Amino acid sequence: MPVALIPFNMPDPAEIPSHIIDALEAMEPDEAVKKGMELLMQIEAAETMVYERVDAEERPQLQCVLGRRASDLEAVLRDSNGSFAEAIIAQKSSLLVMGQASVDEESDLPSGVVDFLLDGASEGSTGFNYILPLSDHDGGVLGALTIMRSAGDGPLNHEQPNICEAMRLQLSAILRG
Repeated sequence: MPVALIPFNMPDPAEIPSHIIDALEAMEPDEAVKKGMELLMQIEAAETMVYERVDAEERPQLQCVLGRRASDLEAVLRDSNGSFAEAIIAQKSSLLVMGQASVDEESDLPSGVVDFLLDGASEGSTGFNYILPLSDHDGGVLGALTIMRSAGDGPLNHEQPNICEAMRLQLSAILRG
């Protein structure tokens, strides 16, 4: 299966402890998102995460890349002609990104991302990657949180999807102000 961006619904959110919510709400919005990413990485929800903020003209701005090979991915995204947030804006849904790919394959991902996901191989699995919208009350996109997992790690499991959804909702509320 070539690389596919598959719309999907996240499960019901888990409950985030109030002291974590209080700490996130006390931070500047972009710092809160970065801290939320760090917390998700602590529960092994991702190897690599990307945060893009969307401005009033729906232009995505890369804010933060954390995790394995973060500096490599940041360089790819800064040189790219696209963003993960653009896919969210177009599809208006959370997206699961997965499939078999080759480095010369065209995809709806930002240029260079398939090569990054293949990690030096000429073809193979892109792993399990999730592009989650950070949304305003009307469904407009304020940003995108991208969770990247290798094929060996498999998809999100157990309570990870519920925790990711809870964090996505909390960070959306913080970005709304």
